[in-house]
Amino acid sequence: MNATVTPVRWGVVGLGWAAADFVAPAMVKSTGSRIVACLGSTAEKSKAFAERFGVTKAHADLSALMADPDVDAVYIALPNAMHHEAVLAGARAQKHMLCEKPFAMLAAHAREMSEACKRAGVILRIAHQIRMDAAVTRAREIVRSGRLGRIVSMSLERTSAMPPRKTWRLDNAQSGVMYDVGVHLLDLTQWVSGQKFVEVSAFTHPDRRDGHADDSFTVQGRLQGGAHAQVRATREVPQGENNLLIEGTEATLVTSPLRWATEHTVTVRDKNGSNVERFAASPAYELQVLAFEGELRGLRSNLPDGDDSAYTVAVTNAVLKSIEERKIVTVAAS
Repeated sequence: MNATVTPVRWGVVGLGWAAADFVAPAMVKSTGSRIVACLGSTAEKSKAFAERFGVTKAHADLSALMADPDVDAVYIALPNAMHHEAVLAGARAQKHMLCEKPFAMLAAHAREMSEACKRAGVILRIAHQIRMDAAVTRAREIVRSGRLGRIVSMSLERTSAMPPRKTWRLDNAQSGVMYDVGVHLLDLTQWVSGQKFVEVSAFTHPDRRDGHADDSFTVQGRLQGGAHAQVRATREVPQGENNLLIEGTEATLVTSPLRWATEHTVTVRDKNGSNVERFAASPAYELQVLAFEGELRGLRSNLPDGDDSAYTVAVTNAVLKSIEERKIVTVAAS
């Protein structure tokens, strides 16, 4: 990066593991970013975070951080149900924002958040960092090139660690592997294929209808172009495939495991044989920070904007309705 570019001055809101273990270290590593303010759920958490990352200001509340003139952009990593209020506050304060997924709990809230940022003239991006992975980006390029022909079916799965749940993660209304991982896969399915979900059917284990945050989540869906899609996220399988499979009328694309591996492969098989491309596992969080820095310089990145993610929230709402009512649900786009 050009050393003459002024670093983005970040305020970090929500100091849990996503911020402390992944995104903040990526910001510190980048010469184009600097964390200047933070806000945690307690004064103790704010102090510990500030000391760890050399942050000079630990604010007492959201309004104080948003009003801070030294903050250019805010990374929002609050509990999921609090994203709505925080993004609207950031829009009022005219702060650029990188908001963690899930963007919102309700599609109506997501649309309100997106519109508020557009009216305020601020950049809003949602932290779907898996879009930064080189193998995923390459799969998208191949699909969009038409090399696979018409997409017939697509499946994507991802396993996750199973840490003990506490505080807000005990609340299944805003927690569970569906929100931790599944929303990433709903986003990626649409981004890679270029087709939105139009109908979904889903179920979980434990059953969300019983009031439990889920550990496994499966969605069957139909995409705009007629392709069938399956998305599966789980904490219950320690050695999952973690791969992407796309079958077309002309060729099939399959990746190697896209998690817990140092190298990823993208293989395309057609009537003439197989072609394998290899990629080092991408530092997705570091690339996400660099992408947002570029956004502030006018360089559009792969990160989704508010409108894009509002549709993913609508898909998630349809998934929840399918789980609750045990039926196929049409995605309500507006």
